[in-house]
Amino acid sequence: MSQIQIINQTLPSWVASELAHAPSHTRDLIMKELSDMGWTLTAIADAAKLTRERVRQVCARLQLLGVGDIPTGLPLPTPPMKPEKPKPEYVEPSQWVLERLLELQPFAQRVRSSSPKFRKEAEEYTALIHHAHTVEGVPLYRLAKRLGVTHGALRFRLARYGYLESSGTSDVYAPVTDANRYGR
Repeated sequence: MSQIQIINQTLPSWVASELAHAPSHTRDLIMKELSDMGWTLTAIADAAKLTRERVRQVCARLQLLGVGDIPTGLPLPTPPMKPEKPKPEYVEPSQWVLERLLELQPFAQRVRSSSPKFRKEAEEYTALIHHAHTVEGVPLYRLAKRLGVTHGALRFRLARYGYLESSGTSDVYAPVTDANRYGR
């Protein structure tokens, strides 16, 4: 597993003492070496009693001159590290479900009021959304991104077609009546 830097680094006091008592050229080389090791500019600046910008300028100047690769011979501490967080794995809908949803979507979005037009497609579309969410475990947010709608629109559709409990007392979230269902 790779490692990443910890923020709020603090150099040991003996390094700060070494920076305070070293001649300016040696101090600059120590600062460049610490920077190359992975210490933050803030940690180096605090120990050297300089600004971060000044430390950055010194390191950049030494880099340009090619002098920064000369080791100082001091046993400098390595910066504290913590393990990198693993990248989250997102659950995606299966290919056939996504293709069918994209095929049905234009029809399902055209259903209006009590019109029977496109009602069958709308019910299949909603059933596939419910299948992808519950059986395949796809979060509504991820599914909404794939379909180009908001997750609230999917939640609304699931509530209207009776797959989710209504989240309020509004008539908008009232389930579609049986008279408006396909084949009834």
